[in-house]
Amino acid sequence: MDTNLKGKTVFVTEALRHFGTPIALAFAREGANLFLMTPSDREALAHTARVAGALGVKVVTELCDFSRETDVEAAVQKCVDELGRIDVVVNNVCLPTPARDFSAVPFAEWQRKIEVELTGSFFLFKAVLPQMIAQQGGRIINFTGLAAFQGNDALAASTELGMVGLTRGIAREYGRYNITANCIGPGGIEREEADGGLSHAPGPRDPLNRWGRPEEVALLTVALASEAAGYVTGQCVLANGGKYFL
Repeated sequence: MDTNLKGKTVFVTEALRHFGTPIALAFAREGANLFLMTPSDREALAHTARVAGALGVKVVTELCDFSRETDVEAAVQKCVDELGRIDVVVNNVCLPTPARDFSAVPFAEWQRKIEVELTGSFFLFKAVLPQMIAQQGGRIINFTGLAAFQGNDALAASTELGMVGLTRGIAREYGRYNITANCIGPGGIEREEADGGLSHAPGPRDPLNRWGRPEEVALLTVALASEAAGYVTGQCVLANGGKYFL
């Protein structure tokens, strides 16, 4: 299937963690140019950019504190200046926090998670949407998680469900400009660790009886950005092997 992504520009908010590298490489294989961000690890970001660039696409990188409006605005402007446009936004920024009783969550942790995940997304779309309107179209793909639907971590559930609401609001308000907005909610996915291995919990608990692969999340992201998903908007696709039902 032709995804019609060749030559388009894909803006990835977290290129190293939370499936960012597989997502970047999946889009590069489709011929899309990339703007890749991460908060601090310049060397690792440069490595991902080299691997993606070897596939024959343009890659621009930027270190960005997603909770700072000036950083986010500068990143969006740099993408437009160097790559000409923004066709797809993959907003997969996630600030991991330890699971704990909600009454024990420090206010600073609550505040920081909201600042990074929700306020950062507010800054991002304030800057990106006018560009997409001028282009007469675009694709927005946000990431959420299982907690939004299962409520098994009140802090995570708060920001994740907030992301679902933000996505649906954008989908409804900006659909008239040929802009679609959807969510992906991964769960039960193997996680790449710093040593290059994969982390595993004791055993999968889902109808498919296996762990999902990061590459499967990446391919779903490409599908939602493709021509085939042109009439899909305001949706949340749960890539969790059926774990939602347990």
